[in-house]
Formats: sequence, C-alpha cells, structure tokens
Amino acid sequence: MSKPTLIFAAGAWYPHTIFDPIIEKLPDYRSRSVAFPSIQQATSVVDLQPDIDAVSSLVQQEADAGHDVIVIAHSWAGLPVSSALDGLSKSEREKSGQKGGVVKLIFIAAFLPNAGESLIGAFGGMPPPWYVLDEENGIVTPSDPLVLFFHDVPDGAEWAKLLKPHAWATQNAPATGAAYFNIPTAYLLCEDDRATPLPVQQVLVERARRKGAEIDTEKIKTGHTPWLAMPDQFVAYIKKQAGESV
Repeated sequence: MSKPTLIFAAGAWYPHTIFDPIIEKLPDYRSRSVAFPSIQQATSVVDLQPDIDAVSSLVQQEADAGHDVIVIAHSWAGLPVSSALDGLSKSEREKSGQKGGVVKLIFIAAFLPNAGESLIGAFGGMPPPWYVLDEENGIVTPSDPLVLFFHDVPDGAEWAKLLKPHAWATQNAPATGAAYFNIPTAYLLCEDDRATPLPVQQVLVERARRKGAEIDTEKIKTGHTPWLAMPDQFVAYIKKQAGESV
C-alpha cells in the first residue's frame, strides 16, 4: 500500500521552507509545503481566500493524482486548512467515484476555528500582547520570535531571522469551514509552547470535542516548533499517524 502524501502548512510568519529539515527525514513520503500568500506577499492580501485557495489547490492536485493525503497544520494555519477542504476528503470523493483525498488532519499547537470565527475574534477581539501591528501596511510581526517560537530549537536565532511579516487581515478573517468535524483528526499538544500555551491548546481541543469532533491528542515536551526542537520524536509521530509501525 502506497504511503500518503504529506502536505505541511506552517503558521503565521513562518516561511514554507521551515519544514524542509523534517521533509528530509521522511524520504519515503511524498511531501509538499503550502506557500501562503499572506506571508509571501503580506501587504497585498486583504482576506483569507488566497490562503484557503493555496491549501485547496495543493490538496486537489494530490487527490486528483489518486493520492491519499495527510494535511499537517501548524498554529495559525489551522484557520485556512479548516476552511479549505470541502469536498476533498477521501470519503467524500469516494462517493462521487473519485480516488484520492484527505484521510487525516494533524494539528500542531494549532487554532481550531468554528466556521465564521477568526483567530483574533476567538480570543475576544484582542491580539496577544506580543503582536506588533503596522496598521499602515496591514501587517503584523511577533515582538521576540526567538523567545516565542524557537527558545528550545538548536540555532533558533538563525531560524528566527527567516520569519516574514504576516497580513493582519488574515488574523481577523473568519474561517469558512471546520474540516476537523468530517476528517479523522489528531492534535499534537506542545507542552512548553510560549506562543500558544498548553492550556489554550487544550481549550481549543475540548471546545471542538464538545461540538462533536473526534480528536486524538498526544503531547510533546517542546515549544511552538516541535519538528525543529525534537525532530526524531516528531518524525515518529508523523509516521505513526500515517499508519506506519515505528
């Protein structure tokens, strides 16, 4: 049985290349990364749709090629990923005689939106205190990415330099769907996360469960970027979620 394609979607500010080190450790899998317009061209993006389209386009390509797909969404990427998968699950495609499709979602310290809910809206309309907003250019940056995202990552300071401004509009734009209700879902809780603290992650998961979502959780003792902090453990987790004995 062929292995599923892995599609990685990084959180706000992270370049899509941030997953390259972990992709190199998964040579038996076909892997792709989403390049979000709101990070690549932050000042020109005014809503979430370009990011939703970036996810759905990659998934559609892999599904149409007959591949099973696992989407791995980190942090903010839970918002566009949850909105992008209508009609793209394997179960939905099978009903219309199509092969391929999304067989699992994996969220990493990620936002789990309700349909119609934005990230900022979910937290009472107030951004975290470490958001640095440039209203004139419509972008937001983190005040101290090394401390927030990479405090436990080897060469964390070098990774922090690769971050880019993010379109402020996409932090406020509402999700258009909640795919985790319809697709088997796992959530990796990051215990030492300083950006999205563990209690916040747990609240998001429990809220989704109360609405009927079935979400398997595991914990990893890292900060916000577990695949760089504990790559071997992260690889083992991904392989297990993909159905591989490790």
